[in-house]
Amino acid sequence: MSRRPLKTPLPTLLCVIACSLLSACAGVRVVTIPTTEPQQLAEPIKAYVYIQTAGGQRVRSKDRVQLYEGEWVLEDPNDK
Repeated sequence: MSRRPLKTPLPTLLCVIACSLLSACAGVRVVTIPTTEPQQLAEPIKAYVYIQTAGGQRVRSKDRVQLYEGEWVLEDPNDK
């Protein structure tokens, strides 16, 4: 009885090799940052913000506000 070599189609072989290489090198790293620490924006965003009125009441902005890269943001400590 003679053994025949396996004939794997080339695209399948390439896919298996690519998946094995990517799964070994593509680890996900999660970094948790305390919400009490100021955060610097890495890119510009548009977001709703709270505005304090003359009476001391906080109201949400009607429209999104442009926040630019490099600006510092901080969670409101009284929001908990």
